[in-house]
Amino acid sequence: MQRIERLVIALALLFGAGMVVPSFGQAPPQLNVPYRCANGITYTILACKPYRADQWCQWKEEQNGRLVTTVNSTWSSMTGRMQGCVIGPPEPKSTAGEQQTSDLKLNTPYKCDGGLTVTVFECGGQGSQAYCHVRAEMNGKFVSQLPKPRAEIAPHLSACTAGTPFSPPYTAEFPSAHHVIEAMLAGDPRKNITRALGAYYQLSEILVVLAGERANGGLLLDEKRLIDDYNRLAGELTQVAQQKFPGEHFEIGANPYHYARTDPKFGFEGIHVWTVFLSPEIQSAYAKSVGGNDARYMAAIEQERQAAMKQVQADMAAAEAEAQQNSMPQDPGSVAMRRCMESGRSDVECMKEAMGVGLSDLSGVTMPNLVPVGLRLTGLYSEGNFGLQFAQDSVMVACGDLVAQSLPYTVERSDSRVVVHVPVSPRPITLAWQADGRLVGPGAVDISGRVVAGGTVASTSTGYEMQTQTATTQRTIDSAEAGNYNPDQVHQNGMETTVDEQTSTTTMKPTHTTHYSVPTVPKTERCNVGSLAATGKNVAISAVLTQALGTNASKSSSLEPGLRLNGTYASATGMKIEFRDDSATVGCGKVANSEAYSVTAEQGQMMVRFQNSTGPLALVLQADGSLLGSGSVGIAGRKVYEDANGHVAYTPQNAQCSLGMFTPVK
Repeated sequence: MQRIERLVIALALLFGAGMVVPSFGQAPPQLNVPYRCANGITYTILACKPYRADQWCQWKEEQNGRLVTTVNSTWSSMTGRMQGCVIGPPEPKSTAGEQQTSDLKLNTPYKCDGGLTVTVFECGGQGSQAYCHVRAEMNGKFVSQLPKPRAEIAPHLSACTAGTPFSPPYTAEFPSAHHVIEAMLAGDPRKNITRALGAYYQLSEILVVLAGERANGGLLLDEKRLIDDYNRLAGELTQVAQQKFPGEHFEIGANPYHYARTDPKFGFEGIHVWTVFLSPEIQSAYAKSVGGNDARYMAAIEQERQAAMKQVQADMAAAEAEAQQNSMPQDPGSVAMRRCMESGRSDVECMKEAMGVGLSDLSGVTMPNLVPVGLRLTGLYSEGNFGLQFAQDSVMVACGDLVAQSLPYTVERSDSRVVVHVPVSPRPITLAWQADGRLVGPGAVDISGRVVAGGTVASTSTGYEMQTQTATTQRTIDSAEAGNYNPDQVHQNGMETTVDEQTSTTTMKPTHTTHYSVPTVPKTERCNVGSLAATGKNVAISAVLTQALGTNASKSSSLEPGLRLNGTYASATGMKIEFRDDSATVGCGKVANSEAYSVTAEQGQMMVRFQNSTGPLALVLQADGSLLGSGSVGIAGRKVYEDANGHVAYTPQNAQCSLGMFTPVK
């Protein structure tokens, strides 16, 4: 057998066929039966339902008899998590397995053919059912780490050579410096470097704490090797980062994961060192060394651990949702509707938006947006017998007895001064927007329009409607011609053969339609356009339909009277903001979140503030109409998917983006 063939078989036997050769399926789940794993975790499958070519299962996880969480996921996604776990109650203790594997050396690297290195550590369980964690590396590069039955491990390592045991033994669990970089990859180069530097710092701190008094010049062989490797790679990474991103700070003191040893967030928050690299036993030993008998510290550690576990589950749900979305329709209308739903807008709005995109895609014609980009107004402003009702596209003008008329309007701004122009006849009026929300006009003005002159008048018009009648007749044919017709049309009556023929006639039928109208006559009213206070807010049609239909409403919107923006603004950092009258969708990469917002004058500047759930988000409206922000902002979005019952469900999806200059997209 060739060396490479032996290597493939060794990996397949040690880590399961799915790691190096195709998987040939997974056993069906056993309900309400404990799956006991070597790390002290027990999984129990509570219920499963068919889900496409898979099953969607509800299961619970317990750690040493205590409930950790209850989760829903596909059965196939649990393959790696439950591989090596024993089904059913613990078997009676037996020494047979221990005798067969007594020569297995724990915490010792085994050198195998083809550059494969296998290390066995952290064994536990009952007799022949004992399991050990097995880590494989290929030419120094991490391959996999899984629990395997102890009785199965030793035979596969018989052709390998045991090296020098790790000193001290616990260092066998620690990742190589290169594995740290691989595990910390998150896509963005800055994030990759920052995460890896944070992981190097935390892993080195853990080694120092576990070494205790040896840390003062007496570190054992592998403790020193690991710390030296982490420090060396951290130094090289820092140099590369400073060259690639000049002016930015990558020193460890500025690293967001530079937590103190006693901070409960250490190892859990952000980079999850404990759940990615090390066992609960090492984490417990570290906590005891740092926290001693401090009950509050231990409680805080447990809270962070639970949060880290939830994040792992959220990541799994996000991966499931991502896989589902890749199989969903990718036409522009469907994509637009999913993005709208994920941002948190109402079902009615999302359906309307999807239909608009779909019709444009079908016709090949994109309907132009007639609403001007930039500052707009919303709400009712009135005083006495005069009122203005503003929407994004127009303003409804009411003066005395005149029939209300809809007109376009414009908003202009100079510094913090905002003026609104309304083109009424005979002369347009100009109003100044005040910081307290009022609109101040020129005073008494003449406004031309129309007034009602009498009751409703009915009129009838005549039109014509085309009607078509079809009649069936029979025509005699020669029997030889019968083959030219459908057999259902041909009839044989003795010696005579006939065929059915249909004839159509079209006639125009007169129709009568009644129209109702209210007669009006021209009139000019004099109204006082003075100081107009905001006296009412607009009503969103989508909100009315949402209530009537019982569908999901917008999670965050506001139509309180005041200044608004319209249009889509984008920045060079990849962020995009879509403004509407009631909310704005803030996009960061694939993540989008719709939030209510306000436009106010503050200390000579026009500020746009969002009700962002992750922290303050404010932009300055510049004189040229652009928006300016500094720093970065977190966007808390969500991803839509279909749950096991076929219902719409969501899983969190977050992103962090840098702010900058936002300019309108035409």
